[in-house]
Amino acid sequence: MVHEGLPGTLALRAGDGHVRDPGHAFEGELQASIPVRELIARVPDLDWLRPHLSGRSSWTVGVDVPRAVDGAQAASRLRLGSDLVGTALELPAPLRKPAGESLAATIETPLPLGSGDVRVALGDRMAVRARSGNGQTGVRIALGSTEVTQPAPAQGLIASGHAAQLDAIEWIALGRAGTTGGAMPLQRIDVTASELQMLAGVFPDTRVVVTPGADGALAVATSGEHLQGRLAIPRSGGQAIVGRFDRVYWRAPTVAADASVAPAATATIEASDVVDAVPAAIASAEADALDPAAVPPLTIDVADFRLNDAALGQAGFRSHPTATGMRIERLHTRADKQSIEVSGDWNGRGAAARTRMQLELRSEDFGELFDGLGFGLAGRIGDGRGRVQFDAGWSGSPAAFSAGALEGRLSIDARDGHLLEVEPGAGRMLGLLSIAQLPRRLLLDFGDLFSKGFAFNRVAGNVVFADGLARSDDLLIDGPAAAIAISGTTHLRSERFDQTIEVRPKAGNLLTAVGAIAGGPVGAAIGAAANVVLEKPLGQIAARVYRVTGPWKSPKVEVQTREQSRRAAAESAPPAG
Repeated sequence: MVHEGLPGTLALRAGDGHVRDPGHAFEGELQASIPVRELIARVPDLDWLRPHLSGRSSWTVGVDVPRAVDGAQAASRLRLGSDLVGTALELPAPLRKPAGESLAATIETPLPLGSGDVRVALGDRMAVRARSGNGQTGVRIALGSTEVTQPAPAQGLIASGHAAQLDAIEWIALGRAGTTGGAMPLQRIDVTASELQMLAGVFPDTRVVVTPGADGALAVATSGEHLQGRLAIPRSGGQAIVGRFDRVYWRAPTVAADASVAPAATATIEASDVVDAVPAAIASAEADALDPAAVPPLTIDVADFRLNDAALGQAGFRSHPTATGMRIERLHTRADKQSIEVSGDWNGRGAAARTRMQLELRSEDFGELFDGLGFGLAGRIGDGRGRVQFDAGWSGSPAAFSAGALEGRLSIDARDGHLLEVEPGAGRMLGLLSIAQLPRRLLLDFGDLFSKGFAFNRVAGNVVFADGLARSDDLLIDGPAAAIAISGTTHLRSERFDQTIEVRPKAGNLLTAVGAIAGGPVGAAIGAAANVVLEKPLGQIAARVYRVTGPWKSPKVEVQTREQSRRAAAESAPPAG
């Protein structure tokens, strides 16, 4: 018998020849679109899930009444099933699910409600077995499974199993609420993940064990080839979270190009995007919704820290909350050839958030460092030692970093290195300037000097960021073969160049060529004499000035005549007093 006109379709079956299962005396089935929170509210054992669910889906709700066997009546059962299309699961990975995605879900429980275990399956991602009684709730979770074979604990949460992806910190936060002796205190988490998401990075094949202490704190132990150490999360939010790690080999998450993912998290890491990509990868895009003043003090130490393939040595992080946000006292790394020091402030939240950071990077081998970081610069820079300083602020959280929003300054002073096979994108590392498109032109004009790369004695200068522009008037790349002076503006929002680049071959280099032709020292003397007679170094005679304009991806590089150079210099010169 089927009844129409209800908020769905109701089917009732009773008696031989009508029920689908011969062991049932009665079967009832309702198909309806039901708000998930309303449905969960009717199953008290699952009420802990309600804050993390939203939307509505088509559900099949069935009631099965078994036949009595030998005079004994078995318990009736309530069963529910859905593909969850229309329902969002706002839970950590691997259970996070957008509303439009399909995920088979089943719920079974004996009747009356509360008289036995509730069993839940979400595809093969997770199975749950839960029981409530005497004001207590016990939940057992098996990741990567379709069923839980062991009984639920009398009280608290136990989780085990394996997940392809696991967001450890969010699961710890979810379980932490119960550690103070509530209805569902955390008992133990012992899971492994093919891809553990923690500390904003991804760590393959890692085991995580979480246990509560007698004082209500949580002890988190991680073990794996890429992550090994411990975190102590105190019961009180005013106490510091302390971490001690033997190794942290950090890599950015691999993010699919999906419009539903925040832009900061989907940045493609290429050489041309280094300035934007690194902070976006390190900081979670969800940080914009976070109140930095609510983050407890953090004290993290790492004996062996690697960022991608760059070995950065010992590392430490210290922070504390302030009345308006978070003070990053110090983030530092120390290795044989590299050191990084970062400090700053993150104040406010949402639209009112503001970040200010100071960074100093010292390196004895920039080529090795950038090869290890892997941001598309491998093979582009060789050797090089020196310092990079950065002091700038921007609107939003650290995750909202954008070169086009910066207000501040970048300074570089590097020595004794090589620019190797400079290609589009790599040149922007030097302050978002445009030497990227010069090599082809340089090979035409100065093929003998640049065909095997450009050795430099020093690269130095400053880039000022303001109003979506990056401007430099003093960037100099000085090498044995030539000096390259770069001035002008990069439009960071419209991604366009408006710059002048002057290449001045060194006289000594040309004199060497003259000497080879004229016969050793005699030729060199002739060249020196020519410099004196002409009262102008031969290098300046051979100089070229280039105008670089247009979009980053395909800028226009033009050789300027001397008259054009003089006119441009006159137009840019300040008015006479």
